[in-house]
Amino acid sequence: MILPADKTFEKRTIKLLPQEKEGKYKFSGRFVATRCAIGKFGDAVIIAAHIILQKQVKQKDGLDYLQVFEIDGEKLWFIDDVTHVTCLLPSDY
Repeated sequence: MILPADKTFEKRTIKLLPQEKEGKYKFSGRFVATRCAIGKFGDAVIIAAHIILQKQVKQKDGLDYLQVFEIDGEKLWFIDDVTHVTCLLPSDY
């Protein structure tokens, strides 16, 4: 996979926060992101977070439906509703 060129991506720290509870969600539905999430973090950061999320799904054989990333002190959510995986800001919810 080729990530879009984004100079701000190089300076970002992307951290998946610990789950509050276990789950069996696979985050394999159609992937969508809100305009606000894209506007705040950019395509490259969102794609990188999604890749990290997919690796965790494989390692743990599923996760809780809500996964939270912290990116330079800001939160980014991923929600799996089985048919779709939505990337959004907490304020979008």
